[in-house]
Amino acid sequence: MLRHKALLLLLVLATACAGKPQLHYAWDHTASFANAKTWTWYDDPKFQMPGGNSIVDGRFIDQNVRAAVAKELASKGFAKTEGKADIYVSYATSPDGVVSQDKFGSYYWWSYPIVGGTKYQKQGSLTLDVRDAGDKLVWRATKTTIIGTNPEKVKGDINDAVDDLLSKFPPPAGAEAK
Repeated sequence: MLRHKALLLLLVLATACAGKPQLHYAWDHTASFANAKTWTWYDDPKFQMPGGNSIVDGRFIDQNVRAAVAKELASKGFAKTEGKADIYVSYATSPDGVVSQDKFGSYYWWSYPIVGGTKYQKQGSLTLDVRDAGDKLVWRATKTTIIGTNPEKVKGDINDAVDDLLSKFPPPAGAEAK
C-alpha cells in the first residue's frame, strides 16, 4: 500500500512538472487595496538585473517586464507616479531576487521559483511583488513556464506572464489565495 502511494505521488509530481505553466499567488488578507490608485517601482536594494541567456540579454527582459507591468496596471486604472505612491511594484526572475523573510500572516511564502533549462526547452520564472505605502509586502505572484526560442516569443511570454499574474491583482475582498 505504501509503495502504491509513493508511486502515485511520483506520478503526480512528474505530471505537475511536465511543462504546464504554474501560477501561484497570495496576499496579506489584512491589507486593503480599495483605495490604491497610484503605483511606482519599488527601489529594492537587493534587485538584480535579470540574467540573460542564449536568446535575450538581461536588459531585454528588464525593459519588457517593466513595459508589460506598466501597461497592465494602467489598464486596471492605476496611474504611474514618481516618489510616493499607494503601491510599489518589484519583480524577480531568479530565486535570489525573492526575499524569503517576507511572509503573510503566520506562514512563509511558498518555495522559490525554479529556473531551469535544457538544450531544447528553457524554463523561466517571473515573480511580481506589491508593497503598500509603508513598504510592507502585501501581494505576490509567481509564474513558471517554458519560454520561447526567439526574442519575439520571449517578449510574448513575458507579456503573457505579466497578464496572468496581474489578472489576480488586486484581489477581490474575501477571495482565497492559490
